[in-house]
Amino acid sequence: MRRVLDLLRRPTAFLAVGLIVSAFSGSVFLLILNLALTATDVTALNGLNVLLAAISTGIMAGIEQEMVRAVSRAIARGLSPAPVIRRQVKQAGWFVGGTLALCLALAPLLVDHWLGDSWILYAELMLGLAGAMVSFQVRGTLSGRQDFHVFSITLLVESFTRLIPSLALLALGCHAAWAYGFFFALGPVLSALVGIVLPRLWVRPHLAHPAPASGAQPAEEEGSGRAAANLGLLTSATLASQLLLNAVPLLVEAFYQHASDHLVQNQTAGILSAVGLARLGIVALLPIQTPLLPKLTSAAERGEFAEVRRRTLVLTAVCAGLGLAAVLVSATLGPWAMRDILHAKAALPSWFLAAFSAGTMFMMIGFILQAGLIALNRHLSVMIGWTVGVAVTVPVFAVSNAGDILHVTAAGALIGPLAAALFLAIDLWWTMRRRAAAQGTRSAADPASATALAARSQV
Repeated sequence: MRRVLDLLRRPTAFLAVGLIVSAFSGSVFLLILNLALTATDVTALNGLNVLLAAISTGIMAGIEQEMVRAVSRAIARGLSPAPVIRRQVKQAGWFVGGTLALCLALAPLLVDHWLGDSWILYAELMLGLAGAMVSFQVRGTLSGRQDFHVFSITLLVESFTRLIPSLALLALGCHAAWAYGFFFALGPVLSALVGIVLPRLWVRPHLAHPAPASGAQPAEEEGSGRAAANLGLLTSATLASQLLLNAVPLLVEAFYQHASDHLVQNQTAGILSAVGLARLGIVALLPIQTPLLPKLTSAAERGEFAEVRRRTLVLTAVCAGLGLAAVLVSATLGPWAMRDILHAKAALPSWFLAAFSAGTMFMMIGFILQAGLIALNRHLSVMIGWTVGVAVTVPVFAVSNAGDILHVTAAGALIGPLAAALFLAIDLWWTMRRRAAAQGTRSAADPASATALAARSQV
């Protein structure tokens, strides 16, 4: 027991626990829904899940990553992160306000196409979005400060807020979809509150007083214009990546939620369950991916571009290996897991589950490559890469009504992520090659020239 407690005191180990619980909580919640509710209610609550994830992550994940980069940069250069945090929160306010206003304007469309005509679920969606908008910024601050203990606690709070009451409702025989939706939406709200309050109560000196990293050059904060541009680019990139990641469930929801055929309704619920299963391959990578960006940013600020290249390429290879293993597991054990564990409403073939997992693998490779590019200030390339993925996916889904839905959605799940990952890989290779040439030039230059080259390489 003592060894377990000692292990959990390590930030990376505790982070792994929080991330793994968070990742599995989605599948457990889906299992609870399948056991407690009808196919129609499961589809509606999946709509709540998908919309909350797609909108909040699409808008805020880029803001979170830019918060991580900006805070890490300030700490690496010996600056106080407080002004950076205030500036990022102020700039994010425009995105948050615009998103909530747009969701209000599109309320009838969201309710009709994704929430099963339930305005109660729409109110819960808005509650969850408000909490998620804050929690993403809080976690970005915590990650930038490398406070992974509190970061993990926020994930655990969100997961258990959703799971424990839902299990209680299931045990009591409750079949009201809105009750499950309420606790699902409450998770991000409590997570944000804990992330704000806990660091004030649990003060740790090594986090409260940052020191300059070894070799860091004194520098002023980034200008507001540059910070705003980075934020806009990353937000656009994240919207594109989330659209790509959630294209299949959004498409299925929009086209088949109101189908009169009972079999089609079950197939719709089954495909949505398959999406959750396919993304379980992400679990093994999350403990590595989350601390990656602050470490890469710190290395880039020190001019250690070879370290950025090494970490990014090694983790890309690890991601590919894990992804291939997930494809194999999905093809062999996926149908059994869908039937006996998730209790899905309809069975799906092995090749379909394998295709979904392969699409997830390419998405995760893209996210690793994205971290390397962001650390090198290649925000525009990240946005273009994910946009390319969306651009090649749309034509595939545009003919979804004309062909077999299984083949069309499987193709869409594969083609877009593959195209995005290839673009990001090519851009990263080109950038690394240019930085290697700059390093060679710098080795022959005087210290002043080396510093100037390092500064130019960030543009």
